Amino acid sequence: MRFLVTGGCGFLGSTLVRELIKAGERPVVLDVAPVSPILEDVRGHFDYVRGSLTNLSFLLQCVREHSIEGVFHLGGMLSAPSEHNPWAAFDINVMGTYYVYEACRIADIKQVIYGSTIATYSQDIQTDFIDDRTLQRPTSMYGTTKVFGELLGRFYKRKFGLDFRAVRLPSVVGPGAKTAHMSIYNAWAIEYPLRGKPYRLPCDPETRCPVIYFKDATRCLLELSQAPRSQIKTVVYNIAGINPPFSAEELVQQVRVRLPEANLSFHPDPLIVELLRELGRLRLSDESARIEWGWSSHYTLTTMIEDFIEEFYQHPAWYA
Repeated sequence: MRFLVTGGCGFLGSTLVRELIKAGERPVVLDVAPVSPILEDVRGHFDYVRGSLTNLSFLLQCVREHSIEGVFHLGGMLSAPSEHNPWAAFDINVMGTYYVYEACRIADIKQVIYGSTIATYSQDIQTDFIDDRTLQRPTSMYGTTKVFGELLGRFYKRKFGLDFRAVRLPSVVGPGAKTAHMSIYNAWAIEYPLRGKPYRLPCDPETRCPVIYFKDATRCLLELSQAPRSQIKTVVYNIAGINPPFSAEELVQQVRVRLPEANLSFHPDPLIVELLRELGRLRLSDESARIEWGWSSHYTLTTMIEDFIEEFYQHPAWYA
């Protein structure tokens, strides 16, 4: 299947593109950003289209010109940028997602895999856990736009027969992430010490934030895409990642075990503390994904940190 990856030059998208190439595909990468260093050594194995999601005619031309059959829709603004510029977040995350689905409808594209987020959960949760039926009432602009993307995808599935599938990912952790967002401290608390730099975590030591290692997140997207359509019942799936969530203090302690010179401290940002408060106290269930298409996480806090360090040293040019 010929795949388009929106946001394909981003942190998660570029890793997904590499995996598609490894599987024998020639994906099309769509992004406003230039080609990621992670993709430089495979430049001859994908097609790159530079442009925005906010133009339906452009998207339609792209999918038709490249004979696209499936889309991984990962492009969009993250949590902190969306909070600072909600108007741009609406254009990109809401209108851009609508245009992706509409281009797929017009061009009769078979499948869309949508990258949503557990930030769609926030207030008025009455249980001590989150499953695929838990109330979604986000307080952030980012979470709000992602709920829209989920619901619109369900509409296109019902109305137009689009094979829409989605995952609500926790915070994705891995080397080389450049864009600040509310849970980026989980990655930068490892990466800054590797670069010999001090880092102040913008949260309380007891803060807990669900996370998933980027290699698990990539595999999750691919396995969802490959699952037989008959097995997809829930349609939008929670993914728990490392469960139960570890605290920021536990993260710091484990980093210091492997990097004793790590200069890490806490400087809580009230906005980040508020945005993460609800998610940290709840248990995240991904039972539907496990039952319907056999999902399971491979990485723990310990193995994530160890692989992160190894990955950083093995590919310094990728994460410069």
